[in-house]
Amino acid sequence: MPSRRWPRARTGATRWTAFLVVACLWATAATAQSRSAPGAALPAEASAVLDRFAGTWDVTLTVRLPKQLVVTYMQTSAWVLNHRYLRGESGVRPDGSQELSMFTYDPQSRTYPLWIFYSSGFVAYLQRGEWSESTRTMAWKSAAADPIQFASRCTFESATTVRCSTQVKDGKGGVAVDQESVAVRRTQ
Repeated sequence: MPSRRWPRARTGATRWTAFLVVACLWATAATAQSRSAPGAALPAEASAVLDRFAGTWDVTLTVRLPKQLVVTYMQTSAWVLNHRYLRGESGVRPDGSQELSMFTYDPQSRTYPLWIFYSSGFVAYLQRGEWSESTRTMAWKSAAADPIQFASRCTFESATTVRCSTQVKDGKGGVAVDQESVAVRRTQ
């Protein structure tokens, strides 16, 4: 079947028309998005909580299980993506491992989800972070139905020191991971 080609002038006009339609749709969507999320900033209260975690930290991690180990490294956290996420990155640890994290506030659930990406390929998603101003503690805990049971918490002992602990249980209810870290702020 022979193909039918548009005359050259019409093809150019059609391309420009399509381009203009796409550009108008994109501009309309961008305008609607900016109206629906003015400034796209987190609520001030949530931003202040996350600000506590920003900065450069010297971390000492003590692993009790699965294998006893003490590791020191540097962790840096800074605001990205229009002040909506706190992006963390560890320095390279003595074993060559490294991690990235993204931390934010979810206004619908009123929680602080945290994603941690390990250089080994493992990804941890701690979805229900809850902040307690009275104890200056962020705590994450799995739901009873979650396939992996964990409890993690970070408590600010001062403006420059935060102590975190994590326990992960195996499928039989025994502790598979037990670790604690102390981070001391260098800068903010």
